[in-house]
Parts: sequence; structure tokens; C-alpha cells
Amino acid sequence: MKTTEIYTLANELTEQEVNNILGSWEQKEETKNIESFNSLVRLGDSKELAMATVIAEKYNSKENYTEYYNAYCI
Repeated sequence: MKTTEIYTLANELTEQEVNNILGSWEQKEETKNIESFNSLVRLGDSKELAMATVIAEKYNSKENYTEYYNAYCI
């Protein structure tokens, strides 16, 4: 994902969607994603931007490409 796509996704995310994704990560014990999200929020990003950034990192990862493409781009 490019920077503009990250900001577009952040603008489209609602607080409820962010909470739902966080809940899903907690159930799957995806601690790396949760830690990255929390770090970005502590650094001053909005929850929506932090979530979009972490999703972009996972999207750009070859091992998780299909899963996140299906979840967030379709």
C-alpha cells in the first residue's frame, strides 16, 4: 500500500471497525500487530491511522497478502 492508500483507508475506518479488528487480533493472539498499533497511538496517530498503518504493513507482507487483501480490499 502507498501512503495515500493508507490515509484513504484511515478516513474510511470507523472507531467501531478499529475496535472489531483489535478484538479479532486479541483472539488470534497477534501481539505484534497490537503492540505496533498501541505504539503508533502513543506516538500521536489517531486510532484509525494507526490501524491503517498496521494493516498496510501486513498487506505488504507476502505471507499475509491474500488474507488481508480479502478482508480489507474486497
